[in-house]
Amino acid sequence: MNPSYTDRWASATLRVMKTPWMTVTMALALAWNASAGWFGGDEKTDSNEQLAKLFGAHKAFTGTAEVTVQSKKGKIEHAAEIEYAFLDGNMRTELNMAKTKAGQKHAAGMEEMAALGMDRMVTLSRADQKRVYLIYPGLQAYCEMPATDGGDNSQPPKIEKQELGKETVEGHPCVKSRVTITDAQGRQSKLTVWQATDLKEFPIKSEATEEGRTIVTLFKNVQFTKPAAALFDPPTNFKKYASVQEMMMGAMQKMMGEQFGR
Repeated sequence: MNPSYTDRWASATLRVMKTPWMTVTMALALAWNASAGWFGGDEKTDSNEQLAKLFGAHKAFTGTAEVTVQSKKGKIEHAAEIEYAFLDGNMRTELNMAKTKAGQKHAAGMEEMAALGMDRMVTLSRADQKRVYLIYPGLQAYCEMPATDGGDNSQPPKIEKQELGKETVEGHPCVKSRVTITDAQGRQSKLTVWQATDLKEFPIKSEATEEGRTIVTLFKNVQFTKPAAALFDPPTNFKKYASVQEMMMGAMQKMMGEQFGR
């Protein structure tokens, strides 16, 4: 790589790294890698992990979740639409950043993300393998990581519910409960859940609080049809990277090479 190319590559990389969506994407990817849930957090309050435990009674379903992160003052900081598929304890989520609140406000940042091939992200959480796969279809690349719950999954979590009342959510009659989940190591997480009585007690809405932020997940278009098993495997024709960081650097190098040539 000649000096002039190096300078241009470094300058362009810095520009990309400063875009809002590069920051969000790296936070999301690293959050999954650390089982830290949505937009940061810690393993005690991983809303996706909590939901997965509540899905135990539902062996198979698909649906769309609207996820919002609200500040202490009730202001929506992030909003996203996520496609879910669940099969026998394994979970697939797909995030299209063009459908997020921030994506609509930062068109330039989204162009950078699209150029990197990182505007769509698929995450496969394989409980049976104790592995997590982070996939970028636009890059035709993925990385594989160990699940980092740090515990023995042979013992099911203890789930305690305190009924708070009955409410209607999106036209579905629901039982609202305060739920406490205790894993085999004694770690607890708490959230409020609305279970739709006309959808086999499906947790159609959940609300969790972490460091003053409120994370709300609302499911729509829930179907109890069995998703194809192939959806939970990484594509065999995609390139495998050793880490999230290596995959992102590969994406930036590819984009810079296409822009500037060698």
